[in-house]
Amino acid sequence: MNGFIVWMIVINTLYWLVCCLGTAHAVRFLPGSWYEKNDWFFAERSFERKLYKKVRIDRWKDRLPEGGGLWKFQKKTLHEKITLEYADKFILETKYGEVGHLAMAILGFACIGVNPGDYALMAFMCAGINLIVQIPFCLIQRYNRPRLIRLRSHLAHRSKNGA
Repeated sequence: MNGFIVWMIVINTLYWLVCCLGTAHAVRFLPGSWYEKNDWFFAERSFERKLYKKVRIDRWKDRLPEGGGLWKFQKKTLHEKITLEYADKFILETKYGEVGHLAMAILGFACIGVNPGDYALMAFMCAGINLIVQIPFCLIQRYNRPRLIRLRSHLAHRSKNGA
């Protein structure tokens, strides 16, 4: 293997690590108000429930890796004692996750710029694969959020009525 190929492997590996981990971290620096003001973006669309049934998301969503532990928020299992604060945090985490995975899908195409022109097709194919890989993670966030919002509403109703 010549030095050029090794160098390109190093550059591309670093690019993808920075792109994915950096984006996942960067979305947490957007002000909380941005996530609140853009509820139209995060709202469930009328076709989504049918889509989730069609792709059987409930059967495979828990099999994909989950990176919340990197930010000290484990999402695989709910706390035994679910509070309003925990539900709010979980809902915000789904927004971080969705924006992060969407941004990773888009920013992945910048890998074309870190590769020589002769490798543009290879870089484009990598970016396309990355786009496809990010879609299920976005769907999981969108699938979970309305359920968490309903849970939060139920918790708020119970606390309001003193139950």
